[in-house]
Amino acid sequence: MAEAASARGVAVRASDVAVEMAGVSKRFGSVQALHAVDFSCRAGEVHALLGENGAGKTSLMNVLAGLYRADAGTIRLHGRVVEMRSPRDAIAHDIGMVHQHFELVQAFSAFENIVLGAEKRVWSMDADRHRGAIAKLARRYGFDVDLDRHVRDLEIGDQQKVEILRILATGARVLILDEPTTHLTPIEVERLFGSVREFARSGLTVILIAHKLREILAVADRLTVLRRGRLVGTLDAADADEPGVVEMMIGERGALGTASCPRTVVGPGTVLAVRGAASAEDQRAVDLADVDLTVRSGELVGVAGVAGNGQKELVELLCGLRPLAAGSILLGERDVSRCSVRERIRAGLATLPGDRIREGILPGAPLFESYALGLHQVWDHSGWRPGTVRDEAQSMIGRFRVVAPGADAPTAVLSGGNIQKVLVARALAIAGQGGDSVLVAMNPTSGLDVGAAAFVHGQLGAMCMRGAGVLLISEDLEELLAMCHRILVLYRGQIVGSYEREAFDRYAIGAGMVGSGD
Repeated sequence: MAEAASARGVAVRASDVAVEMAGVSKRFGSVQALHAVDFSCRAGEVHALLGENGAGKTSLMNVLAGLYRADAGTIRLHGRVVEMRSPRDAIAHDIGMVHQHFELVQAFSAFENIVLGAEKRVWSMDADRHRGAIAKLARRYGFDVDLDRHVRDLEIGDQQKVEILRILATGARVLILDEPTTHLTPIEVERLFGSVREFARSGLTVILIAHKLREILAVADRLTVLRRGRLVGTLDAADADEPGVVEMMIGERGALGTASCPRTVVGPGTVLAVRGAASAEDQRAVDLADVDLTVRSGELVGVAGVAGNGQKELVELLCGLRPLAAGSILLGERDVSRCSVRERIRAGLATLPGDRIREGILPGAPLFESYALGLHQVWDHSGWRPGTVRDEAQSMIGRFRVVAPGADAPTAVLSGGNIQKVLVARALAIAGQGGDSVLVAMNPTSGLDVGAAAFVHGQLGAMCMRGAGVLLISEDLEELLAMCHRILVLYRGQIVGSYEREAFDRYAIGAGMVGSGD
């Protein structure tokens, strides 16, 4: 029987199909998420699943993981037909999924979380025996993590290791990783991919749901591309190139450019100035201390940092949701340190929240109502009528090419990328056409496909071109290096580094992000 070498030099027999999904369809109300999709992957293979937001990638894997029940289609594992009615069925068939947002108990230790996830095999627990088995797993795959530390005290990269060990401890042979590099530094990404290659060498099947093509082409054996819920094709990673894969994803070549720094003349005027700012003590949050930053007219300033180092608290401090214990915040010449959220919005401060679902929309409400959030603070009373708001939202859908049934559709039916388009449109409407306007954007392209990310990047650049300022707080260092005039590094609530564009050094910035800078 013929064998083929994988991208990691592992011999994989073409007949060793671990997972085969045939004719899988899934509908959510009026939205057909999957149209008779076929998908297969082999044992010992790293297989990337690509597509735009709303293409059906996560829906397909949620069917495999037992989170959704397919309306039609079959699933075979090693040639045998199985039925996935719940996550319990998936676990019983040795399938595990690590979601983009981790599902760990923060108050438990790493060891307790891992054992909790392995409960299908553990009813009466011999702690020492299981600790030894977990430690052996961690050593095998290069996961150096303190099993006795509470999860809340671990860095994001270590929390991800715990989540993966939790799945592996159940005996999983098929491992699904949903956007696994989103919150990682470049060094952590390299280490993760080293572990992924080791998973494949040991015979596991690894399915990566991802958007970052350069990373995927470096680690995957094969790629499967979905578009609008339909299979476009599957190809060997060795035969793929970025433009060709992008064309498969969006249906046209040359429609996207790479992120780039806005070609603006940064003006002398300061649109945002934070001087010696400190947040009130909060045991449930990262305390900010002595934060100094400025954003000038036409300037795009980045804030780099590993998740959990004060980014969310900084956004809350700027927009008025977190009290200022010391220092000052100025929008243009106006001191807004003691101003309400409403007053700051009216002064030209717009935000793109880090959690677009929990903080940006009303999932069960009509789209036009989600679009109006925040805008109702700047519209006069005559503009705040359901009919007027609905018409404005319908116009926004057309201008920003939002894929939605209409302004009355429930917001939750939109894909992540289309929800982000709505939030960008709303932020631009709040910020106006320039002047002292400033946009604070937190992880605005997290989880977005190349098309949606390019749209967001274009809008950020357009704001700068109009003379506004943008503060881009992102855990994606590549995005910051491509987009920003300056980059600040935030570590444990403090600005620990500042880099002008001509002096960007990805490894120096990355070291500062983990507290290893000079």
